[in-house]
Amino acid sequence: MSLWHGTAKSPAGLVYFVFDESDQQLISARFDPRDIEGPARKSSPIHEAFAQYNDGALDAFDGVDVPDAKSAFNVNVYTAMRQIPPGSVQTYGELAARSGYSRAARAVGTACGRNEIVIVIPCHRVVASNGVGGYGYGVDTKVKLLVHEGAEGY
Repeated sequence: MSLWHGTAKSPAGLVYFVFDESDQQLISARFDPRDIEGPARKSSPIHEAFAQYNDGALDAFDGVDVPDAKSAFNVNVYTAMRQIPPGSVQTYGELAARSGYSRAARAVGTACGRNEIVIVIPCHRVVASNGVGGYGYGVDTKVKLLVHEGAEGY
């Protein structure tokens, strides 16, 4: 499979992403440039989706296809995570229950930490029961995304 990469602005900084050659599936999106593969592009549907998101169309990523995670657990967690509406948050425990694993809040946190497709798979919308919780790219980045989406209390 051939891949290409690009960058896009987000409310929390530059996002580096990798896409398949058919423009059908986003492979990764991160706040750092590790694992960038293929030639660079400056225009694509994912560039447009990020521009729309930045302009306030918070559902801009709804139609973006992402690969299935490597485990059934992560598939269920990421699917449920993508159903959290922009401007809303769920605790790790609430997401665990909605994913079918009611006693797996810590494992949900681990799945969030392993998320390779930031913003599109919105792990920033998952918070601790006693506050904002952690985020692989720093709590400030998480808060910027939550504020952009209109989440209250952040």
